[in-house]
Amino acid sequence: MDYIRHIFKALRVSSSQFEKDLGLSAAQIFVMKKLKEEPGLSINDLALRTTTHQSSVSVVVKKLEEQGLVSRMISKEDSRKVVVSLTPSGLEKLSEIPRTVQEHMIETLQNMPPEKTASLAELMREFVTEAGIVESVPAPMFGEDSGR
Repeated sequence: MDYIRHIFKALRVSSSQFEKDLGLSAAQIFVMKKLKEEPGLSINDLALRTTTHQSSVSVVVKKLEEQGLVSRMISKEDSRKVVVSLTPSGLEKLSEIPRTVQEHMIETLQNMPPEKTASLAELMREFVTEAGIVESVPAPMFGEDSGR
């Protein structure tokens, strides 16, 4: 349990610090970084890239849009599709943001041998299943309220 507590504490402290220093949640930062990597993603594409539910991403994007950090526009390739992009203010704000704990964790997992990540995933699946904490609907990204 100590290691799980360490992870939660690191995520909580990091997120609180970003909100205090930058006025952005960890989820907002994560979405902005994905948009910098791949400008002009739809909400569904963002949900896939952030491995979270579409409704959670939609809430995050709405908050970023209200702050003038992202904009939504009709796709040039498909007029039925709305895409999200960073604004110049969003790009500027992003340049102030250091690497997040989540990025370090993801990078660490990506650098682990596949057999270790598969073993870790299986142990975590078993743990959350036995603990009865597996939900049929994924939890909102980084604790953001999805408005459901």
